Amino acid sequence: MRLKIRWARFFTLLGWNWQLSSNPSFDFLVTYSCLRGDCSEHKLLVRICEKTHEALVAKNESLYDIDSMYGEPHPALFGDGPANTHWQMACGNGGGYFFMNYWGGMNEVWEQAAHD
Repeated sequence: MRLKIRWARFFTLLGWNWQLSSNPSFDFLVTYSCLRGDCSEHKLLVRICEKTHEALVAKNESLYDIDSMYGEPHPALFGDGPANTHWQMACGNGGGYFFMNYWGGMNEVWEQAAHD
């Protein structure tokens, strides 16, 4: 439960809109403005799992087919911290694999989320 609360704080600190998911397979529905500026916004269905990035990549590929991965909201698996996150999505003229540390400064926000 503490990990889920920390993620909620993290999303809030980033200014991302989040709510508890109505889908029992996921914990959060998160909406955020495109950080690359290629699109208007993205939506993620986030499932919290205490796993490493490599384990999350394998789990994502075993759970979701290409249509679910690239359909919105995108299924995303989040573990313990920004380095341990994974999802796939279209973005602008491309897309592919994403994780929170794709963008800089996420570890600092994660640390702040532990103390707020």
